[in-house]
Amino acid sequence: MVKKEINEIKSLYDTIQECGISRLAGCYVNGEGSKVKTFSELFLNLPEEEMYKYLEIFRRTLSGTPGKNLFDAAFISSENVSSDSGKELLDRIRKSELKDDDVLNLFYDKVIEHYNYVGNYLILLIYQSYDIPGMTSDGIEMDDASDEVYNYILCSICPMKLTKPGLGFDDDLGEIHTLRQIFAVELPETGFLYPAFNERSSDDSTILYSCRNTKYLQDGLIDKVLGVTATLPAKQQKEGFTEFVTDVLGDESSFETVLSIQENLKETVMNKKSEAFGETVYIDKETMRDVFEKSGVSNEKLDTFDKKYDEQFDMKRLHEKQIEAEISDENTEVAESVSSKKDGYSSNVKVEEKYFADNIAPVRNLEVRNANMVLRVNSKHTDIIDTRVIDGKKCLVIELTDDLTVNGIPVESFQ
Repeated sequence: MVKKEINEIKSLYDTIQECGISRLAGCYVNGEGSKVKTFSELFLNLPEEEMYKYLEIFRRTLSGTPGKNLFDAAFISSENVSSDSGKELLDRIRKSELKDDDVLNLFYDKVIEHYNYVGNYLILLIYQSYDIPGMTSDGIEMDDASDEVYNYILCSICPMKLTKPGLGFDDDLGEIHTLRQIFAVELPETGFLYPAFNERSSDDSTILYSCRNTKYLQDGLIDKVLGVTATLPAKQQKEGFTEFVTDVLGDESSFETVLSIQENLKETVMNKKSEAFGETVYIDKETMRDVFEKSGVSNEKLDTFDKKYDEQFDMKRLHEKQIEAEISDENTEVAESVSSKKDGYSSNVKVEEKYFADNIAPVRNLEVRNANMVLRVNSKHTDIIDTRVIDGKKCLVIELTDDLTVNGIPVESFQ
């Protein structure tokens, strides 16, 4: 889904009158993974103040940047498909319009089993039928020209945090006393829209997946519950790309070669964006190889290209790196939770072998760094940088202009 399509669905949650949500269902899960409370009710029967709180959660589930924390994920085809597999289970939930408690409980149980979270959380589901308005060629909606009804479910998974202790005034008693602590619903960490709303139409082969924390994959939810492909999180795309370029270039990792790769990558991304007309731009293996070849990388180094590229998207390797990162955190509970999953890990999920362009391309600035300095250069003007050997020392040479400043103080002349 592109940003415009996401915003069209997101705009349905601006007001109660326009949202058209038929039903709301949910499950409150405690830190031990037990279902404390489940519910399913007509959305419009809720108090108005509560409805607006829920609408804010649903808006936040669809907030973010396509390709970073919002991405399409396709279902993985399999010969051994059961009635509770990803797509089949979601279809059953949608067709029941959240009225079948047995199906809902099956979904909750699968989420509880595979969702990696330490603490209490709330699973929310809504069902809506959206009468898609027609659209003129110049983008104007025609309310009386609907061609399709888009029936969908939206899931939001929200942490539940204990409120802070303190003193407060009780109006009924007229006294100040200790406030009772309760678990409050936070903004969603994870969610999905099914089916996706691609080209302003229902796409049953895909979901729109949402994750607030782009550092890690919720691989258990993606693989075991939803059964869809995954897109590498933004942080891992950036780190993986750096590792990939370093491994491929090896001893050919000169300043000139790395700079050439950055410049050619930026040019490729800009060309793709001009052709995409607002759609999300990705870089696949073939495109990346073209960038390396254009940048003068030798055939010897390109021989390792395919292997090194594929390694960035190996699910088991990603899972182990995720565990190592989380174990290094100071949160002991998180470390214990994820370390227990390291041995015997098995996943059928396929990670899509592509990079989101904005995660790896130097769109604005090129950064040059060592232990003693950080230099940021406008990516449009990298030609002002050069390397030379002066008095036997390797030097980075930068062309100076009349607008030079030092800590904001203009330098009138350079001698």
